[in-house]
Amino acid sequence: MYGRNLERARTTSEDALELRELEFTAAYLTVCDLHSLIKTHPRVARSRTVLVLEGVLRNSSFSSQTQSFFLYREASDALVSVIVGSMRKSLADQALCTLQRLLHTTNGASFRASAEALGSLPLSIRGPNTNEAALGNVPKVRWHDILEAAGMTTCHVPVIHGRSLVIAIDKEPVLLVVKLAFGEEAAQSLQKEAVWMEHLGSEGYAFPMRFNIPKPIKVQGSYVFRLENGPIEMPEGKGLHPNRYGISFIAHEDYFAYPNDYRSERRLNTKSFKEVMFRNAWLFGRLTSMGIVHCAPIPLFHNRIQGNRRADRGLYEWHRGGRLDRWLHSCRYPNFGLTGVRDFEHLTSFSGPSRELYHRIGSQILSFLLAIGSYFRSKDMGRLGFDGQDKAVDARDLFDNPFFEELVRGIFFSYFDGFTGKKFQGDTPCDFNLLASRMIEEMGVDRHMEEVLRVVDQRRMTDEDFWSFLARRGYSHEDMKSLKKGAGDIVVYTGPHLGGFNERISLPELVESVGAMSALCIAGRYCSRIVPCC
Repeated sequence: MYGRNLERARTTSEDALELRELEFTAAYLTVCDLHSLIKTHPRVARSRTVLVLEGVLRNSSFSSQTQSFFLYREASDALVSVIVGSMRKSLADQALCTLQRLLHTTNGASFRASAEALGSLPLSIRGPNTNEAALGNVPKVRWHDILEAAGMTTCHVPVIHGRSLVIAIDKEPVLLVVKLAFGEEAAQSLQKEAVWMEHLGSEGYAFPMRFNIPKPIKVQGSYVFRLENGPIEMPEGKGLHPNRYGISFIAHEDYFAYPNDYRSERRLNTKSFKEVMFRNAWLFGRLTSMGIVHCAPIPLFHNRIQGNRRADRGLYEWHRGGRLDRWLHSCRYPNFGLTGVRDFEHLTSFSGPSRELYHRIGSQILSFLLAIGSYFRSKDMGRLGFDGQDKAVDARDLFDNPFFEELVRGIFFSYFDGFTGKKFQGDTPCDFNLLASRMIEEMGVDRHMEEVLRVVDQRRMTDEDFWSFLARRGYSHEDMKSLKKGAGDIVVYTGPHLGGFNERISLPELVESVGAMSALCIAGRYCSRIVPCC
C-alpha cells in the first residue's frame, strides 16, 4: 500500500505538469512536491518523470514570469536528485543527458537553472590542511639579514616590481624577491603566501608541465618580517604598510613575465602566448581539482568605486550578469605567467559545496577569457577610450578572429582536462565562433567608459583623497575649480567597462558560455565518463 501511494503521488504530479494547464504558482508547487518525493524516495522516479521535468524547463510560457527562475531551478534540481539518487544507471544517465542538452537548447532563466544544477552535482573535493598559523611576533630584520638567509654575500642594487624589491642572482636563472605588504591584512596574506609556497614545494606535488613554484625563505625563524633598512627608497603612492612587513623568496627569472605584456620588447608571439595560456588554464584546473582554489587569477569587480561601502566589496559575481568594471585594467598584471600560477596569497583550501565550486571555476575561466582579449588590445595601448571626435575607439582590427576563437576553445579544453583528468568529449558548451565574434565586438570598441562617483562615496573620502581621486582620473586643475565635494554625482572616465554604470554586462553571451563551461567541468568530474548520448 505504501508503494502504491508513492506511485499515485508521482503520477498525479506528472499528469498535472504534462497537461501544461497549470498557472505559474500551481506549477511551481507541483514541481516542489515532485522534487520532495524524489529526494525522499529516489526509487519512485521513472523515465516519464525526467521527460515531464524537461517539459517544464522547456515551457516558455513561464519565462515571462518575474519568479520563473525559481520554478526552473526546482525542476532542474529535481533532475539532479534523479542523477544522484537513482539506483538505475540508465535513468541517471537520462537525467544527466537532459540537463546537458538543455545547456544547448534553452536560454535565460531555464539555461541558468540547468547550468547551476549541473554545477551542484556532488564532488568529493576537499583541500589540504596547510597548518597556516596566525601572524605571531614578527622579527625586525635588516637587509643583510635577508641576504644572509638567502645564502648571498653580495648583490646588485634591487629593482622595483610593483611592491617588490627584486635582485637577479649572478650565474643562476633565479631572482631574490622581497615582497612588501600594503596593510595589516596584507601582512597576514604574505604569511599565507609563504605557507602555500612551502606546501606545494615540499608535499610531493607533481605537475606534468612547467610550474616554477617559488621557494620561501625564513629570516630569523619567520617567513614574515619587518624590514628596517631597505637598500633603496620605495616610491610614494604605493600604499605600503609603514612597518614594512614583508616576505622573501627565490623565484625563477621569468616570475615577472606576463603573457599579455603591453611592452613590445616583452610581447609573446602567438605560439608562446597560446602555450602559456593553455598551460596555465590546465594548472588552474588541476589545482582546483585538488581543492586548491585560486580566488583571483585577475581582480574582477562589478564596481570598484563603491567597494568600501558595499557588502560584496564591489567584487564581481559573474553569474549575476552585471556590468564588469575596467576589464582591460584588471588584466594588466594577471596572477599567472610564464612560470605558471603566481601570487599564492590568493590560494584557499576548498571545503564547500559543489555550487560554490561552480562559481569559483566560472571566475577562473572568465579571467582567462578576458586575459586573451587583453593580449590583442595590448598591441596598441594608445588606442583607448574616445578619439578626437568623442567617438568610442574602435580597435577591432587588433584582433585575429580565427586565432581568438582557437584561444577561447583551447582555454576551456585545457581547463576541463586539468580539472577532470580527461579530454573533453561531447557537444561543446557554446558556439565558440559566435562567442569569439561577440567578444571582439564588445572588447574591441570602448563604448562604456563612464563611471559615477556618487555623493555618498565622496563624503566617505577625505578632501585630499577626493581631489587626488579626480586628478588620477584625468581631471585638470581648471576642471576641478568648478566642482564641490558632495554637491552632486560626478562622472569620471575609467573604462573601458563591459556595460554601462549600474547596468547589465554588455556581453551576456560571455556569462552564459562561462556558466556552461563551468557546469560541464563539474559534470565531467562527477561522471566516470561523458555520456555519449549527450
